[in-house]
Amino acid sequence: MKLALTQFMKSWYVYLFVGVLLLDVFTKQWADSTRINMTVIEGFFYFAYSRNTGAAWSILSNNQALLAVISFVVGVGFAFYYLRHFKTYSPLMHIASVLFLAGTWGNFIDRAFFVEGVIDFISFHFGNYIFPTFNVADSALTIGVILFMISSFTEKSHA
Repeated sequence: MKLALTQFMKSWYVYLFVGVLLLDVFTKQWADSTRINMTVIEGFFYFAYSRNTGAAWSILSNNQALLAVISFVVGVGFAFYYLRHFKTYSPLMHIASVLFLAGTWGNFIDRAFFVEGVIDFISFHFGNYIFPTFNVADSALTIGVILFMISSFTEKSHA
């Protein structure tokens, strides 16, 4: 495990992890400080500041402590799993793992330290449908999961 952690720290994946996590933190700070509410592309793309005390689509709203614990356990557990399999992962699996971890830790920070909830500010509208507002961490998590699915169909087993 120690060797894998050393390898991770010497790889470019650590820069991806730190970069995505910092991008999440800084964009949330920006959205919070400006309380941004702005049209980017009329009828499609908006910055719309909001707070979410739940998970995706406000599932488990007002359960910040529970969601913080879940985020922490998933973050620690998956980090150990990732490091255990570090040497066997393909570049796609490394990217998927790092994005998943950065997203998990990004939202954990909000859940653990801000009682108002996770800061969301990116909003897309598709006709009359308004997709739930989200943030960089949510995007990283989603892209990570999509890359895991692609990998599961295109690569050999890594477990």
